[in-house]
Amino acid sequence: MLCNCMRVCCLLLFVFTMGKAGGQENFYNQDSLGAEETEKDTVSLDVRGLTDYLKYITFLPEKRIDSVYFYANTSLVPVVFEVNKYRLVPTAQLDSVVEALRRVQNDPVIRFAYVWVGGSASPEGPPRWNYQLGERRSRVLADYLLEHTSLPSSRLRVENLWEDWYSFEVALRNGARLENKDAVLRILEEEKDNQRRKQLIQGLDGGRTWHRIIRDVFPPFRNARLVIVCYTNPLLKPDLMEMPLPNRTPALPVLSALPPPAVEGRRVVALKTNALFVAALTANLGVEVELFPRWSLDVPVWYSPYDITPTRRLRLLATQPELRWWLRAVAEGHFFGLHTHVVGFNVSINDRGRYQDPNHALWGMGLSYGYAFSLGKAERWGVELTVGAGFAEYSYDSYRNWENGPLFDSGSGHYWGITRAGINLSYKWFVPRKPKNR
Repeated sequence: MLCNCMRVCCLLLFVFTMGKAGGQENFYNQDSLGAEETEKDTVSLDVRGLTDYLKYITFLPEKRIDSVYFYANTSLVPVVFEVNKYRLVPTAQLDSVVEALRRVQNDPVIRFAYVWVGGSASPEGPPRWNYQLGERRSRVLADYLLEHTSLPSSRLRVENLWEDWYSFEVALRNGARLENKDAVLRILEEEKDNQRRKQLIQGLDGGRTWHRIIRDVFPPFRNARLVIVCYTNPLLKPDLMEMPLPNRTPALPVLSALPPPAVEGRRVVALKTNALFVAALTANLGVEVELFPRWSLDVPVWYSPYDITPTRRLRLLATQPELRWWLRAVAEGHFFGLHTHVVGFNVSINDRGRYQDPNHALWGMGLSYGYAFSLGKAERWGVELTVGAGFAEYSYDSYRNWENGPLFDSGSGHYWGITRAGINLSYKWFVPRKPKNR
């Protein structure tokens, strides 16, 4: 008798707690399941030990087990990253997540479906870099779960949430303190294009509101989150009690705030030309290929086979391969490069002589710095500014600068100074990466 009373008390306490809880204990919106599912779903649960699971698990009806909408507001955020970082540092909360996942997998009552993992970036950076951050942050948490649990990869669903405008809007509506909050919310409601949103918010009071948002509001959105998804109807046991699940309505549909980019896991390939050499009447074309995230190889070629006048010529065949490291993402933002150059030449720029390499091309090496940015929403066209310095070793033969002028001098030398300069116009393709086999 005493035991039965205790069980009833626990049940009442649990139901009362569920009625008051929010956020992490949000299960699903019953009214949105459609007219054919208006009857209350019930879930048979063992009260003993159940509270240990609640903050990690979302229960979904079988027909809606694949819907992000229902579990977006129940996601747990065990990892918050530094700005522009995606290195995961183990924490006590991560340990508790791993332990809960192990228990769920081995629980004879709960019907485990899968683990959903999402990664996001705060919206202030370039869209393409933010997309890569979301991809890497979700992947690093997924890899951690695979490494520290017996979870098969088939039970893991990884999603790139990209720029987390949704959480930003929810934070403002739920009381985040911010000057011009009403103006910001109005922009979020009326403008659906994310780049335009940034521009409008940046235009408020000279950018002060935007910088405060970056400092005070955005940091929690640089995260990786997860949900352990289970079916609403666990396996029945004779001694289990049956109770209705509480109804919760998400504040906003998350999918409308997180549209996926057109290309997923893409690699940059760019075709480019240097306007400085075009101005010098030297044809040139270059190709840049992303080798790895933040690493690329740039290979320009210059060719000038013609004379400007009978006594003025700039004949070149040259190339200058450069290995680049980008601070954010390939073809976006700052980069540093290591280049080498090989130049065959036949030039005359004055009346004294014509200088030609004696079958021994100029060569050398140098370091460079540059900055690249995209034009337009599609980010296909771009501009790149670069300058570099280094050395060059050369040999030459000098001929009198007239028709069939005789050889009058030969020599060699070294040069230290500017070795690379460019104002490059580029057109980019985004090639999907090949998925890695686990």
